Amino acid sequence: MKILGIITIVTLLLGGGAVAPVAATPEVTVSIDAPDEAAPDSDFTANVNISEVANFDACNYDVSFDASVLRLDSVTSGLIGSTTIPVDIYNEISSGTYRIVQNIPGLSGVNGSGYLAVLHFHVIGSADDSNIISPLNGVLSDNTASEIKATWGGGSVRVTPAASEATTPSTAVNSSPEATAPNEAAPLPTKPINWPVLWGVVGGVVVVGLMIFLLARRKAY
Repeated sequence: MKILGIITIVTLLLGGGAVAPVAATPEVTVSIDAPDEAAPDSDFTANVNISEVANFDACNYDVSFDASVLRLDSVTSGLIGSTTIPVDIYNEISSGTYRIVQNIPGLSGVNGSGYLAVLHFHVIGSADDSNIISPLNGVLSDNTASEIKATWGGGSVRVTPAASEATTPSTAVNSSPEATAPNEAAPLPTKPINWPVLWGVVGGVVVVGLMIFLLARRKAY
């Protein structure tokens, strides 16, 4: 009987009856999705993204950044698939480091990918400052309270000059002689002298003057 059992097992192995190995589940990744650039005194958001996860139920993690460049104003709920991931607690545990605790009500667990939370930042740094937003001490757990292995990664933001600080282009100057030379005064037109008319007027004046002189002399006598 032992020999028959051994022969049966060997036959199954040779005939393709061996059980195929189960494919390993890819490790979950959690990362900070932040804009590459932000202007001074502006607001922006950064998502705490999570890749495909199974039976997710709860998490807690820290978010760290340079408090002289950024200010965290609030942390709001995330979304995996169609399920909201509420934020139960977030508080500052040291300058520029916040602890975030999240838990999904119920015991069913959530499957899919999306983001755990939305971080709302305000830029307090100056142009050319750079900052890395890092998740630290992160732990994910499923609906049986078992840890979900994950890789955690951060994101960087660089502060750039605001658009209003751009220089205004100078106005081009037209240096062509036609555009810059002053207009010269046009000479007044000259009118030719009508000599016959002039002599006629002068003669008339002389005659009238002579007549007045003779009349005055006659009355004197």
